[in-house]
Amino acid sequence: MINPFSLQGKNIVITGASSGIGRSASLVCAGAGANLFMIARNQERLEEIFKNLPPLNHTYLSLDLVNYDLYEAAINNFVSRNGKIDGFIHAAGVLSTVPLTMIKPELFETVFAINVTAGFEMAKVIAKKKFIDPEKGASFVFISSIRAFYGLEGSVIYSASKGAVSSGVRSMALELAPRKIRVNAVAPSIVRTEMIDSFFSTIPEESVQKMAEAHPLGFGMPEDVANACVYLLSDAGRWITGTNLVLDGGYSVK
Repeated sequence: MINPFSLQGKNIVITGASSGIGRSASLVCAGAGANLFMIARNQERLEEIFKNLPPLNHTYLSLDLVNYDLYEAAINNFVSRNGKIDGFIHAAGVLSTVPLTMIKPELFETVFAINVTAGFEMAKVIAKKKFIDPEKGASFVFISSIRAFYGLEGSVIYSASKGAVSSGVRSMALELAPRKIRVNAVAPSIVRTEMIDSFFSTIPEESVQKMAEAHPLGFGMPEDVANACVYLLSDAGRWITGTNLVLDGGYSVK
């Protein structure tokens, strides 16, 4: 019997692949049999991850995602080497914690450029008929956040960007459904990535403990999100599109 959760032979593009959720997604997807095209700014980290992947048809590219005009050539090179694309994870993201009174307009531009625009621009390129098998279709997964639905002081910009992602996938799902492209978002609460740990180091331990107590199952780990991505990318998720899969350790139950 074929395992519907397998990614065997699928070609998956992952942004933000050098750290955090993107790094974990790369390792888990490769472990499930996928051929990866990993994109991130940090060349050294990409090389380190590449060395730890199963010996399949993987490749990587050091790229600043604000260079939108470079996307098509990069995707075309990958497809020329590996064949049509089966899946895409936009895991690249910027965390911003700034009180409303201290926000400057350019900060919105910086955060939205990576959290929103980069993902949607990449999806636009990948969705072209020349990059997707019309019979097989594809699956796109965007990393959103529980902050798209639940507010937090100091998170106006971050929440707004993730809200845009969670809203955008619903419309994108309808637009791309005729091409057999499924579009979903994963909305985690606090996940212990380097970015979050760096943030925790700037606040009192009591505040971190209070956050932990708000999650009945505790904080999440990057692989928790990666496993959800594999599900949505796999054939097991073939009837799911336009949804936001919440992964929050029970945070939103309270």
